[in-house]
Amino acid sequence: MSAVVIFLLLPVVSAVPAPATSSTLGSVHSPVSPELLASASGAFAFVSNFEDRGLDGWSSAAGKAPTVTMSVTYGGEPSLASSASQGTQVDTASRGFKPGDTAISFQVAIDTRSGEGVFGLGNGQAALALVGVSNGRIVAGKDVAHLLDLGPVPTGTAYPDGWAYFAANVYQGSNSNWVMQVFVDRTDKIAATIPVPNAGGYSNAIIETLSGSAHYSDVVVSTYQIPIYDPGYNNMEGYGQGSGLLVNLLPAYFNLTAQMNLDSWNTPQAGMLSFQINAMNSTGTTKSTCRGFFQLGIDLDPNGRIAPWYVVGKNCEAVYFLGSGVGRSVPSPFPTHLVLTILDAQSSNKIVFTIKDTSTAQVFNATIPYSGDAFYGAYTQLEWQPCCNKYPIQEFKFDGSLYGIQITPVSGPRTSLSSSYMLPFVLDVPPTWNFAYYRDSTDGYHQGT
Repeated sequence: MSAVVIFLLLPVVSAVPAPATSSTLGSVHSPVSPELLASASGAFAFVSNFEDRGLDGWSSAAGKAPTVTMSVTYGGEPSLASSASQGTQVDTASRGFKPGDTAISFQVAIDTRSGEGVFGLGNGQAALALVGVSNGRIVAGKDVAHLLDLGPVPTGTAYPDGWAYFAANVYQGSNSNWVMQVFVDRTDKIAATIPVPNAGGYSNAIIETLSGSAHYSDVVVSTYQIPIYDPGYNNMEGYGQGSGLLVNLLPAYFNLTAQMNLDSWNTPQAGMLSFQINAMNSTGTTKSTCRGFFQLGIDLDPNGRIAPWYVVGKNCEAVYFLGSGVGRSVPSPFPTHLVLTILDAQSSNKIVFTIKDTSTAQVFNATIPYSGDAFYGAYTQLEWQPCCNKYPIQEFKFDGSLYGIQITPVSGPRTSLSSSYMLPFVLDVPPTWNFAYYRDSTDGYHQGT
């Protein structure tokens, strides 16, 4: 099932206690490989979810101009309304695109209850790889003249009623032939693999509304892989991987530290709302899988309790510091201040997870064995899980911030992360949350109730 996931990388605005230096760890990790650098050199991510009610760079190439509307929403999020009232409507966007990569991923949610439409990669007005809905059926192909029927629109999914969720991996396969793997509703099972011979000439995203009025939201186009093959996991809407939006590799580093303020929260159910940081090795950074990323965070549980946890980099499952069941959470009276650290202690082949609750003097600490490569990516999250909840998201309240995020490279001093390292975006957050992502503001980002 999908989750509401907010991925943000934050600028550093205040100092934290100095972590260990590379000299205290013995040997250090080898530098990033030339292959990894090459794979990231043309990286980009285009995000279009219309949170600011703007067009996000979309414009009409044929037909009437598209508009952003709240009359049809994707789980409370605005949508782009595109109408074929004057013939096929073609809309394009190319902000931040870098041509020439050999692999591109994209995702889109489409509501076509009042129309038919497709989305994908294009070169100007020429479509190169498309997915969408026509006549109540899922379709995909290299262009609208070559759409294959992939079956009926799924029902009873994790997504809002009437919406179909699509994702695709488009890449240069064997014999230099370009293909598109299509995923519908889930990202662990390929719905179809389709030849898209001209996809390598992509220069923009493209929407073609074929009839009526269709609505589009939750758009991401990225040079990092979005669909993967772990059941129940979607790195953009699932259990917490945001590598699809990383736009630069970090220098190899071994320590990620951040500070967290929790001014207040009110959650009716345990285990549904969490706040966390993430450090990824080369696999976790560039492949967007459940392997190679290490998470550290807390669940915001009822009655002012927090449940600290970590993820070991081999799966997507949280391990609670205090064990499972009722005893996994402890009181932490408002306002709460936490310091979170993920340390790769290479000399002892361990990763050390630490959360210090300065409000109560509690320290949560765990170690796991690790002999992999250094960290090359990082991001932060506020995540709400709709899979097992008994209450609507509007009943979950939170007021807090995450800031002071820093890394310690294997070669060089501790450093702040530039706000340009990762594109900020918010998916599926109800307007009642009034969530404002960072724009180099004092505390990164702040969630008001």
